[in-house]
Amino acid sequence: MYKMKKAAFRLIVTSIVVIAAQIFPDATAGQETDNLITNGDFSQGEIGKLPQGWETVTPNPALAPSFELVKDNNGKNLLQAQGNGRQECFGYVRFPLKLPKNTTFKMQVRFRTENLEDVNRHLAHGVFGDFNDGIFCYRRDAGWIVGENRFAGAGGNCEIRLYFRFSGRGKVWWDNVSLSECEPIPPRPVKVAVSWGRHDMNFWSEWLDKVGSKKVDIALLPEVFNNKEVDQAEPINGPAAKLMANKAKQWKMYLSGSFYEKRGDFVYNTAPFFDRQGKLLGTYEKLQLYDPELDRGATSGRRSPVFQTDFGKVGIIICYDSWFPETTRLLGYKGAELILFPNAGYYLSLMPARAADNGVWIAASSLGNQAGIWDSGGARAGAPNQDPTRNCPTSITEYAKDEANCLILATVDLSQHWSPHWWGGPMRSAPATRRVRQTTMKLLTDEISREEKRWVDD
Repeated sequence: MYKMKKAAFRLIVTSIVVIAAQIFPDATAGQETDNLITNGDFSQGEIGKLPQGWETVTPNPALAPSFELVKDNNGKNLLQAQGNGRQECFGYVRFPLKLPKNTTFKMQVRFRTENLEDVNRHLAHGVFGDFNDGIFCYRRDAGWIVGENRFAGAGGNCEIRLYFRFSGRGKVWWDNVSLSECEPIPPRPVKVAVSWGRHDMNFWSEWLDKVGSKKVDIALLPEVFNNKEVDQAEPINGPAAKLMANKAKQWKMYLSGSFYEKRGDFVYNTAPFFDRQGKLLGTYEKLQLYDPELDRGATSGRRSPVFQTDFGKVGIIICYDSWFPETTRLLGYKGAELILFPNAGYYLSLMPARAADNGVWIAASSLGNQAGIWDSGGARAGAPNQDPTRNCPTSITEYAKDEANCLILATVDLSQHWSPHWWGGPMRSAPATRRVRQTTMKLLTDEISREEKRWVDD
């Protein structure tokens, strides 16, 4: 009887809501109970004008895009922005908010575009004020483009901003923008082991046992750790790879390092990547070979793979690769968070730049130099005196060094993507690989590519 009464009550309530929506459509249309933006669906406002509660900001009126409400074919209100014929076009709409303190938020936008070459360059969506954060990646969804991000915010006086920029003929139609409270972002601690020095295979076998017993998540051996040259190259199932696979499986850890691999007619400087079960997830073949390697018969690789693990995405560069900033940049754009860097020798001072430029963590094991681990803000694990111009916390939570066993252990938290200049959040910090933070009207990589191929001084 109780269940029947409860069901009848629900039916009555539902009927009342439906009738109310028919009699008072403006009162119920587009309401989003968890959206902190009260007119985030643009349902309130006069067609041809701005949505209620939103206002336009155009710093240079000569370059102002237009913003106005329009209706789609289904009668739904959309916020439209379009360029004014000039590529330098720039402006935004904003919605002021008083946000709760120290809260985790989820921001989402949904829109479609026309004549926009690059969503990241022409649009930006974020929270600005007492803190700043926003949306940095997008996906397609049944004819729409959806962007979403979760972030912790200090709260306070803020505003939502939707930017339109650097497109003379482009158009965008926003269907919805929402900001809601959500569960805190859980930490993602990763325990990393790196090493240094030239040793025999017995040493590396014992070293892997030591780091495995310390329950590391990922261990990195140096470049050509098996001390075999190009003319002694092994197959991918040879002794070096078998040792790696067996130790990865024994200690339930991810594992990489490099050796010369014989593959048909070719020899590559290969870094296999093994998972916690000892399975080969894939390989990276050194892209930028040091010239003597070519002289001895090695061949350059052609791919920059990114490997999915249970804690995040991992990329690899090897030794001479580090002199070419685009090798790390490409991995960052592909989503790599932790970059493994086995090498014979390297320039230590490059590492903070490679980490900070791309917002990645770097782990380096070396035959001839120090080993090291850097966080996304350029801080080095265990370094007593960090760069005084760096202004952000560190995501390195634990550090230990064992000189006798050539071992460095560090735990990093991949949930905290701090940049070295952290002025309230990523919308005002160093850009890293947040594509939306590029404010050039054309990509420099296009011109760089042309210049790289130019062989005569015109």
